Amino acid sequence: MVNCIFGDRKVFELQKIGLFGGTFNPVHLGHLSIACEVRERLSLDSVIFIPTGTPPHKVKTDLIAPEHRLRMVELAIAPYGFFTASSIETERKGLSYSIDTVTALKKEMGEETEFYFIIGIDAFVEINTWKNADELLTMCNFVVIPRPGHRFADLKNVHIPLIKKLPADELGKIDSGETSSLSFPLSGNYYLLLEKITLCDISSTELRKLIRDGQEVKNLLPDSVMSYIMRQRLYLIDKKENITKR
Repeated sequence: MVNCIFGDRKVFELQKIGLFGGTFNPVHLGHLSIACEVRERLSLDSVIFIPTGTPPHKVKTDLIAPEHRLRMVELAIAPYGFFTASSIETERKGLSYSIDTVTALKKEMGEETEFYFIIGIDAFVEINTWKNADELLTMCNFVVIPRPGHRFADLKNVHIPLIKKLPADELGKIDSGETSSLSFPLSGNYYLLLEKITLCDISSTELRKLIRDGQEVKNLLPDSVMSYIMRQRLYLIDKKENITKR
């Protein structure tokens, strides 16, 4: 069972659910802003934050333990009744694949639940390298959001026939700001939704560096998350041993 609670109701009673995965290393205010804006735009009932366990596409020497990242997410979303956190990937043994997560959640919450997989352009352009990518695209809606240094026109580089067929002129309209939202059918009743939300310029990589250097990050992280990082001494360098605390 995935322990996901929304108020006094279980999430699987809801119909439109956003899935927001990531390392969240650490979770920051940009992540919360993204989830809030996507939820409002698409009228989602809830958004589930899903910290990764062992991601197959990223080799991170400073990726802290899954239990810490999950706890930080729980602290960050505590003030939001429409957000919840799932341990489905942090508790999984071995590598975490999105198709396994979506399959498990569909089984857990029922076929009547409509999922919206929230993903940045930078990750989506590499989706052809994901496990069973073609099948995954038939299982839920995908919500693609902006990322620094990327354009929606970059989707033409995705080596999946269905995505390569996207009209370049339409992609140009959302890049230029002529429109802020586009949708294209994927399969069955599912859609690829391109949403030009507010660009998030907060970087977890830069945050980790600022924390290690003892710099101010108060306006970039929820206070509860910053307090947890300090208590657990995460991302800090032990000068005696010259290692990063994990």
